[in-house]
Amino acid sequence: MHLIADVLDEELRDSRGEHAGRIDGIVLELRPGRPPRVAYLEVSPITLLARFSHRLAAWYARYDAKLGAGRGVPFRIPWSRVTRQGPILEMDIDVRATPINALDDWLSRTIVRRIPGG
Repeated sequence: MHLIADVLDEELRDSRGEHAGRIDGIVLELRPGRPPRVAYLEVSPITLLARFSHRLAAWYARYDAKLGAGRGVPFRIPWSRVTRQGPILEMDIDVRATPINALDDWLSRTIVRRIPGG
C-alpha cells in the first residue's frame, strides 16, 4: 500500500457507514532496528492546517481547546481499527462518539441555521 496515494485525503466512514471526514495525517511509529509502521490516522482541522502553516494550526488548536474536553488536539484513530472498503477507508468506531464532526456541528448550530433556507 502506498500511504500517501492510498490513504492521505481519502474518505473515512464510521461503523454505521456515516461520513467521518477525510484522512488529514498519518502517524508512524519508529522502532529501533525495524522499519517504521503506521500507528494512527489523524482526522482534524489542526492536522490539515499544519500541512500548510504550523502557526495557523497552533492558533486553531488554542481556539479549539476552549470548546471542551478532548479538543485542541487531533483525533487519532488506531491503524488497527481501520479497513479499506474499495476506495473508502472504514473505521470500527461510531463517529458520534468522537469529536471528528464537532466543527461541522458547531457551524450548523450557530451559523447555518441562521441563514434563511439553511
